[in-house]
Amino acid sequence: MGKVGIVTLPGKYNYGNRLQAYANWKIYSNLGYEASLLVPGHKGSLVSGAERLARKVLGREREDPESLMSVGRREAFSRFEGRVVTEVFDQGDTRSVRGYDLFSVGSDQVWNPYFNRGARAWYYLEFASPDQRIALSPSIGLDEMTPIQGRSLARGVKGFDRVSVRENRGADLIERWAGKEAVVLCDPTLVLGVDEWRAVASDLLTPDGPYVFTYLLGGLGGSAEEVLHAVTGGGAMPVISLSDREGTGQLPAGPAEFISLIDHAYHVVTDSFHAAVFSSIMETPLTIVRREGGVGMFSRLETLADLLDLRDKIYGANGFSLDDAGSYGGTPGRIARERDRFFSYLDGCIHG
Repeated sequence: MGKVGIVTLPGKYNYGNRLQAYANWKIYSNLGYEASLLVPGHKGSLVSGAERLARKVLGREREDPESLMSVGRREAFSRFEGRVVTEVFDQGDTRSVRGYDLFSVGSDQVWNPYFNRGARAWYYLEFASPDQRIALSPSIGLDEMTPIQGRSLARGVKGFDRVSVRENRGADLIERWAGKEAVVLCDPTLVLGVDEWRAVASDLLTPDGPYVFTYLLGGLGGSAEEVLHAVTGGGAMPVISLSDREGTGQLPAGPAEFISLIDHAYHVVTDSFHAAVFSSIMETPLTIVRREGGVGMFSRLETLADLLDLRDKIYGANGFSLDDAGSYGGTPGRIARERDRFFSYLDGCIHG
């Protein structure tokens, strides 16, 4: 079928990032392509290239993430990373560009101006010709943009014949700033079926007895505490908590263990887009809480809730009830429809 280079954020120890990266790679591989995740740099400089990009997209120098992780968690992430082909790519070398038939950017927040600062050309695939570029469920991840950010977005998306985005609000921002219509697609993690995810899951750290799983990127705020008190029976049931920053008492879990912990949980409490996605795929009882503090990024979860009929699982929303946490009704059918829309768009990009 040809060769595809995939561009996404370098979230080395971020569960959602690594899972969506795997999903992107697996989707193209299932279609018969030779797919690779691309790391900007020069041949022989994989680590330094990735670290340079990490500093660019975050807009600041950051502490080495490996120094914040236990050996067990680093090894767990490394085991999962071994499933995906990764290549160093020199975007300034025309021979490297000619070695690929297509380039795909997404999903994750690759078009979030706070993350792609200093690397805009990379995340809008400006090194490739327009007919090689595919925007596959990229996320802007913001509810609003400044005029400078909006103009940068407009310059970037004009280089694509077709544009998709992961959130309704992202489509609104593209229409506003670029005057271009964007198709709202589901995240690639929803495109793989439950059996495909269970095939790469690991039960190594999953308890035999009932437990509540939390993945709270904004920390344990008031609403999350209220929900946990209710679903654990006032603390009678154990709670397993994970975050992107490993803390005291957390399990040395990688993406494979993350999937299993969600799959077998009695209840999931989260402010994370991807934890909500996997709860929906696995049909695990779910409560979504708003993230405490930080830049407003709840539009991602709102779009997901509308897409999969999860509104009654958002704490504080009209119709919210803990009794409905495990009721998914028409969600599998909605996921199937979104998969069809996803592949219809991708087929149009490839063959259109």
